[in-house]
Amino acid sequence: MKKVLALQSKDQRKYQMNSSLEIAVLLLNVANYFFVFLLIFNLLKVNYYNPIVAAFVKIYKPISILGIFPNQVVNIFIIAVILKLSSLFILFSNQYETVALIGVAAIQTLMIILRIIFFGVIGGVILSWVSPERSNAFIELIEEISHKALSPVRKYIPSAGGLDFSPLFVLILINLLESFLADLLRSIV
Repeated sequence: MKKVLALQSKDQRKYQMNSSLEIAVLLLNVANYFFVFLLIFNLLKVNYYNPIVAAFVKIYKPISILGIFPNQVVNIFIIAVILKLSSLFILFSNQYETVALIGVAAIQTLMIILRIIFFGVIGGVILSWVSPERSNAFIELIEEISHKALSPVRKYIPSAGGLDFSPLFVLILINLLESFLADLLRSIV
């Protein structure tokens, strides 16, 4: 009977340890997404008076003191990669070398950036069709991300007959970049 109780308590401790590791990985991934969004806001130079962006910047401000590089975008990217690396290290430290995990963390962070811009462009296109009456901070943010992601392509591809083909080219480019990064990721792992 004592053996059975000892095994049950050992299983309970193992379960509690696994659940706490899962929570830690989840929190690290949420923090990674926070810094990825902040990176996108900085790269695209979105409106800092938007309440959503202002909240992100307000949370980041105390952390920005820790920045090693003078460029804020590089600091944010490094923090995002370190957070992703931490979650990967918790999950796979006994299976892969640290150098491989660093590469995987950097590639996955880039893939998240591309995926968020991809959905931002799609959201902006849908909002341009719908054009809601009341605008809120989230809709303004999606429209701004879409507009700023499409503006370099719009310089070279004019609209034809009132149709804007720049989202199509940007989405194809993002998919090509994502497939390249996925191939690179497969070669590392």
